[in-house]
Amino acid sequence: MKNRIFAIIGLCVWGGLLMLQGTPKVTEDIAAEVVQSMHPQAEVENVTESGTAYKVAYYENGKAGVAEITDNGQVTAAH
Repeated sequence: MKNRIFAIIGLCVWGGLLMLQGTPKVTEDIAAEVVQSMHPQAEVENVTESGTAYKVAYYENGKAGVAEITDNGQVTAAH
């Protein structure tokens, strides 16, 4: 019984610390790394900020592509 109470208290403290820490804002480097993780053989050519998102231009196997990464890390468009 005592262990369960401590486990619940520990989970609450841990959850509270995670909420305080928050999520880091996406930067140009993070946006490029997201595209690199989706396309490991791609070469990132350019990263530009457009409003609340980053557009990442990449080149892979003779084809050019563009991915759009939002501020919260979601990939909204990939061509």
